[in-house]
Amino acid sequence: MAAESPPAGKRNSAIDGLRGVAALSVFGFHAWLYTLSDVHVATAPNTLANDLFAELRVGLALFFVLTGFLLFRAWVRSAFSGQRGPATSTYVVRRVGRIVPAYWLAIIGSALLLYPIAGSPGVRLPPVELLPLYFIFAQNFSAQTLLKLDPPMWTLVVEASYYVVLPLLGWLALRAGRRRGAQFVIPIMLLLGGVLFNYILAQQSAPSLGWSKSLPAMLPYFAIGMLAAVAVERRSLRPAATRLLIAAGLLLVAADLFMHIEGFEVMRVIRDLPAATGFALIIAAAAVRPPASLEWRPLVWVGGVSYGLYLWHVPVLLVLRANGLLPLNPWGATVVALPVALLLGWLSLRLVEEPAMAWSRRTKLFGANVRRSA
Repeated sequence: MAAESPPAGKRNSAIDGLRGVAALSVFGFHAWLYTLSDVHVATAPNTLANDLFAELRVGLALFFVLTGFLLFRAWVRSAFSGQRGPATSTYVVRRVGRIVPAYWLAIIGSALLLYPIAGSPGVRLPPVELLPLYFIFAQNFSAQTLLKLDPPMWTLVVEASYYVVLPLLGWLALRAGRRRGAQFVIPIMLLLGGVLFNYILAQQSAPSLGWSKSLPAMLPYFAIGMLAAVAVERRSLRPAATRLLIAAGLLLVAADLFMHIEGFEVMRVIRDLPAATGFALIIAAAAVRPPASLEWRPLVWVGGVSYGLYLWHVPVLLVLRANGLLPLNPWGATVVALPVALLLGWLSLRLVEEPAMAWSRRTKLFGANVRRSA
């Protein structure tokens, strides 16, 4: 019997489990990075352990693939069902409520925590007068703010850029309707465009760091997630097929890590596209038949607090190190810092994110009630 996708609006705990995997992966990378003597990947001793810890950064790609899958899927589902799709006003208010308040609070908190410890290992601060750039998601566009303060926040700029263009992509999906194969065209074009953009960057002797951390450079990851959304909405998958997808996905992720560690030249162009493809296969399988391993309750809980965990974990690591409280090895740092970061993630969810999402559900915009969208 074919496994059916969960109904629209029903929360998939396995997807939360994948969020938990992504968040813990990124935390593990930073727990390693911020315990290095000079806090720089390029100068880390060349050991297998360091190579593996460095590759935990691939959790960032998983976040982007998840975003592409979850948000584009709402328009694809509407196109296949003949419905109008999410209202733009609904979409805008819900994105603002979900992302902005917790992000702004983390900017303020990071500034209050980190400026007093300026000069400590790993603390890189922007000029105070440029802090407003963070509040408008513009820090990636200045060398004085990019990767400063709370460095992982560069990804929020990329996410916000994707949110801006997504309604247009959704409109194109609705225009494509149910025509055979038409829904695949949009993400395939984005995928090819992103790979071409990265190819151009790779040909430069000193590619711009800002451009390498921009939406065009990250488009392949979003596009792969969007392709997975189209595939899931087009057909059901049998249980055996989902197990095969997960196995193939894990192999692709492992291949990506191997090629990066071995320094394959092609990775300068395709970056983490093999891992992103593997993640997309796992996401598709989880969407139609959630594996029990991803529904493990502690992992699902981490996925639920993953946004706050993501926003706060680097300031936690930096403050602990500056005060001599952080063991200078990734395992010890995890034992000490992860509980603090998880607590802040939970507080962010309960005190900021959930109230903001509730506000977005009852807010009126342009004279219309904002209805819930996928």
